[in-house]
Amino acid sequence: MKGVGIASPATPLQPQRGGWRDSARRAALVSTLLLAAVWAWSHFQQHSAALHGSPLKPVPAPSLSGFTDTQGRAFSWTRERGRAVLVFFGYTHCPDVCPLTLAALAQSLERLGPLRKQVRVVFVTLDPARDTAPVLRAYLDAFLPDTIGLRAAMPAVRVSARQWGITWRRVDTADGAYWIDHTAAVTLVGPDGRLVARYGYGQLTDPSWLADDLRTVLERG
Repeated sequence: MKGVGIASPATPLQPQRGGWRDSARRAALVSTLLLAAVWAWSHFQQHSAALHGSPLKPVPAPSLSGFTDTQGRAFSWTRERGRAVLVFFGYTHCPDVCPLTLAALAQSLERLGPLRKQVRVVFVTLDPARDTAPVLRAYLDAFLPDTIGLRAAMPAVRVSARQWGITWRRVDTADGAYWIDHTAAVTLVGPDGRLVARYGYGQLTDPSWLADDLRTVLERG
C-alpha cells in the first residue's frame, strides 16, 4: 500500500518587476473612467433637472431626412438652431389626440410672451397620402400658424417614426376608410439640436408645465 505523500511547500512567488507600477496605472485608468462616468451622469441630471417632461438622453435629434415642408423646402435642423423645437407625429384626419395636443401646445406657447418667437412646432404627418401640402397647411394654421408641417414618402415616414420612438399602424374600417393608431407624444429638442424631454398628453394638460420647461431650456441655451 502506497503511503500518502506529503506536499512540498509551494514555491514562494517572486516579485515581478514593475508590478506596482502596473497596478498604479490600472488604478489611475479606473479612476479616470469613474470620473468620466460621474461627469456624464451629472451632466445628464443637470440637463434634465426640474423638467415636467420625461427626460431623454441629450443626443442629437434624428435628422428627418427626406421630409419637406408645406412650401416644398427640405427640412434642416441647421435652420432651427437657437430655437426650442417641439416635434409631434400625427395626421390631419385624427379625431381626438392630434387636435387636443395641438390645442394644448398653443395654450402653453401663449404663456411665453416674447420668448414665443424662440419656439417652433414641427408636425410630421403619418398620412402623406391624404395630408397633401395644402391640406396640412390649412390644418396647422387653425391651431398654430407658424408650425412647420412635414411630409415625405412612406418609406421615409417609417424610418423617421422608428428613429423618434413612434409606433403606429393603419387601421382599415368596414366602409373602406382608415384611421391611424399612433404614439401621442411631443418631443422637445433644445436650441443646441439635442433631445431634451418627451411629453405624453397627460404631461400637457397643465399649460404652465410645458411653458416652464421651455423657459428653462431657452435660458440654458
